[in-house]
Amino acid sequence: MVIREAVKETLKELIRIPSVSGKEKGVLEYVENRLKSLGIPLKRQEIEKDRYNLVYDNGSEYLISVHVDTVPPAGFRDAYRPKEVNGRIYGRGASDVKGAIASLITAVEWFKKDFPEKELPVSLAFVVDEEQNTALGSENLPKCLNGKRKCIVLEPTYGLVCTKQYGAYEFSVKIKCKSAHGSEFEKVENPVKVFIKLLNKLEEVLKREVNVIMVRSGTKVYTVPKTCEALLEFKVFEGERKEELEKKVQEVVSALNTECEITVKLEGFEEFQEFNTDGLLDVVKKALLKGGRRSKRKG
Repeated sequence: MVIREAVKETLKELIRIPSVSGKEKGVLEYVENRLKSLGIPLKRQEIEKDRYNLVYDNGSEYLISVHVDTVPPAGFRDAYRPKEVNGRIYGRGASDVKGAIASLITAVEWFKKDFPEKELPVSLAFVVDEEQNTALGSENLPKCLNGKRKCIVLEPTYGLVCTKQYGAYEFSVKIKCKSAHGSEFEKVENPVKVFIKLLNKLEEVLKREVNVIMVRSGTKVYTVPKTCEALLEFKVFEGERKEELEKKVQEVVSALNTECEITVKLEGFEEFQEFNTDGLLDVVKKALLKGGRRSKRKG
C-alpha cells in the first residue's frame, strides 16, 4: 500500500503539469529533477526547439520507453486538477500515460532505496510527440542508443501485454450538393443524408465499424446545407494493404447513387504491426508473476 500511495501522489503531481504535444517541457523538467536526485544521469536528446527526449542509456539489453505528452483538454473541465473517486484518479493524461510514468519513477526510486550502489538493470526513455501523427520522439530515439535493444513500451493496455497492434486508415470526405430553401428541401439532396448513406455502405463493405471523428455541415440559416465535411477512421487488420483499402473506399463512393460531388482524401495510414519479441515475453512474464499477477497476452 505504501508503494501504491507513492504512485498515486506522483500521478497527481504529473497531472497538474500540462504537457500537450508540443508543450512537454514542464513535465520533462519534473521527470528530470526526480530522477537526477536519485543519481540517474539523464541525457537530453533534442528533437525540436524546447522539445527533447530524456534518455538514460546504461547499455542494458532492455529499454523501457514511455511518452510524456497528452492530447489537449478538449472540453475536459478541470483537466489539470486531479480528482480521486472510488480509488480512480481522473485528470488529463491519467491513463494515457502519466499513470505509467508515475509507476516507473516510483519503481526507480524504490530500487535505488533498496540497492543504492547498484545500477538500474534497464535503460529508460521518456519521449515526446506520441500523440501527434509525426511521432518524432520515438522515431529519433534509436539515434542516441548504442545498439539494438529489447524495448517495453508503456501504454494503457488494461494491463495486458500486447505483441500486435491494429493499423489505422484515416481519411476525409467532402460532399457537395445543390442547396435550396428550407421549405423546398425535397427538391435537392441533403449532403448529410448522403454522408449517412456513405457511412453505412462503407461499414457494410469493409465489414467493420468506421469512427466519425468530426463532421461539419449547415448553418442556422433556413436552407438545405450545400456541403458536408467529415473526418473518418477505421482499423487496419493483419495482411491488409493501403492500396487495397483505398480501392475499396473509392469503389463505395463511385457506386453510391447520388448526383452530389464526393471527394475523398487519405489523411493518414498506419499498417498492422506485429512486434519482434525475441525472448522478451519470457522476461515480462516472470516479472508479472513475481509481482503477483497472472500473465495475459493480447494479440
